[in-house]
Amino acid sequence: MERFLRTSRLIGDRNQQKLFDAHVTIVGLGAVGGHALEALARAGVGHIRIIDFDTVGLTNINRQLLALDSTIGMKKCTAAASRIREINPSCSVEALDLFVHDDTMDRVLSGRTDALIDAIDSMSPKLSLLEASWNRGIPTFSSMGAALRTDPFAITHADLMKSHTCPLARQVRRKLKRRGVGSGIEVIFSSEEVDFAYRDPQEETAGEQILQRGRQRRVLGSMPTITGMFGLMLAQLVIDRIISEA
Repeated sequence: MERFLRTSRLIGDRNQQKLFDAHVTIVGLGAVGGHALEALARAGVGHIRIIDFDTVGLTNINRQLLALDSTIGMKKCTAAASRIREINPSCSVEALDLFVHDDTMDRVLSGRTDALIDAIDSMSPKLSLLEASWNRGIPTFSSMGAALRTDPFAITHADLMKSHTCPLARQVRRKLKRRGVGSGIEVIFSSEEVDFAYRDPQEETAGEQILQRGRQRRVLGSMPTITGMFGLMLAQLVIDRIISEA
């Protein structure tokens, strides 16, 4: 308990034990997901499943915790698992280096999941994950668009179906409604106005093929402060959910 003394002093030993016993899945280990993972590991979550198909690139360094000069070229899952164990050697880590889509969803959502964090930045995998987790009744917390934002005071949270302003949230809401998905997915989003349309069919080329499957990624400007806040707020929502359970 000494490692997590400051947390247990705040939330109490019983709630700290809930975190030790919790099983959390994080999908996407980039700027948002990396900060969410860091916070949950440091809070003492005892069982963490991490999922990402990407590798660490030089352009990740401006905003991603896992991106260091020493980790460039490394699989994000590998870098994340190593970092978690440095924070808490007692944490049970399951790292899945796979592309999230319909055909891998059973592996992504298998077993016990007390909470799921969606930090995916590609539309099709995001929709597949959110639809599947909603249908399974898994408590899900999702990041909407964090890129292009500069105002930290515009960041907030709501049920996905009550979110507003964010172009990504608008697209996700519309497409999930067509699939029969309703309320029950908590999201972090920004009410800051941005002039950008999330169109899925053809994404811009980043100059390098990051994924070996799927479309190439858009290159959008982003700040370490804003993306970090998104991740930390997602982690807090998960912590609140876990310790509120009877």
